[in-house]
Amino acid sequence: MSFMILYIYNSNLVIMFFLTWTYFINYENYLNFMMMYLTFFLMKMIFFSMKEKMNNYFFFLKKKVTLMLMIMLLVFFYTKNMMQFYVVFELISLMIFSLIFFSSFSNQRLKASIYMFMFMGMSTFPMLIMLFFLNEKIMMYIFLIGFMIKIPMMFFHLWLPKAHVEANFYDSMILASLLLKLGGYGLMIIYMNKKMNFFYFWSLITILFMSMNMLMMMDLKMVFAYSSIIHMNGMVLMLISNSLFTEKMFIIMMISHALSSSLMFFMMGMTYEMTLSRSMMINKNFMLNSNMLFMIIFITMFANMSMPPMMTFFSEMLMYFSLMNFSKKMFIMLMMIMFMSIMFNLIILKNFSMSKLNKFFKMNQVKTSNLILYMEHLMLMFLM
Repeated sequence: MSFMILYIYNSNLVIMFFLTWTYFINYENYLNFMMMYLTFFLMKMIFFSMKEKMNNYFFFLKKKVTLMLMIMLLVFFYTKNMMQFYVVFELISLMIFSLIFFSSFSNQRLKASIYMFMFMGMSTFPMLIMLFFLNEKIMMYIFLIGFMIKIPMMFFHLWLPKAHVEANFYDSMILASLLLKLGGYGLMIIYMNKKMNFFYFWSLITILFMSMNMLMMMDLKMVFAYSSIIHMNGMVLMLISNSLFTEKMFIIMMISHALSSSLMFFMMGMTYEMTLSRSMMINKNFMLNSNMLFMIIFITMFANMSMPPMMTFFSEMLMYFSLMNFSKKMFIMLMMIMFMSIMFNLIILKNFSMSKLNKFFKMNQVKTSNLILYMEHLMLMFLM
């Protein structure tokens, strides 16, 4: 445990030092280096959060695949070559398929892995054709669709809830915090302008329908998966609005969503360890007897609602400002989206800690390692 605390403390100091140095020396490549440092931050916490039996062969295999995935993510965020960009993009999809598939050998997990691989394959060959028609506008839209499957947008989003439900919580942390950012990063590095009204309204309708669908769900992982879809589509809206500070707002929103989504799935893993269930009906009010667990779920939902002084508040505020600047006619729809996003967080908070006491499970104390990882999530959300 002391080694874990020492490693986290020292690595944070080193990464923050290089982050500051990069900002002043390589300002033109700041987006690339910021995503690389975000990969270092989150992969470090994900490695410490892995909880499998040490004598299991597949545990060692998954650690090796996770390490290779981290290297591929660093290469993806660093490369400028389009062919290398495409190859690494597809290798990362193959590795997350392996992570979900090797978690166990149930039929549902196999179906979820194949389902995800099928959706990823829909964009593989069009993106490969795109490399040979770099100046064709039609091919550019095909390349956009490949990234929007990765985000994902409506009608291409079905692979993400299935992958989250069947994956372990640390695999969900990788999937939500880092792999969804590949699509947003790809949209950022290609040219986007105000003529793309179709993608703007597609993202807006995706956010609206996902928000309404989320209010009727009882599975916590499904709720958090749809919350990730909403945040990523909000980032697409902000990117298409093409305001003056688009790149800076994009970086802030990428980092804030990566940290908040990792925090939510880590909290889900802590809950599942105690109750062995993801259902809000079974987990109803199980945090009543523990002030520490109540504060954990309260601060997590508080961060997901984008309340100050969390980093998510500033990213959401800038996003709504840019959307209102893009079109004043969207005010009512944006208010509906804000209302529903706050409602589902309050519903989760109410079911966890403000309902009739459930006596099925005994309360356990929070492990010190879990508390350290949780506190580091919060520290990054406040300091970055």
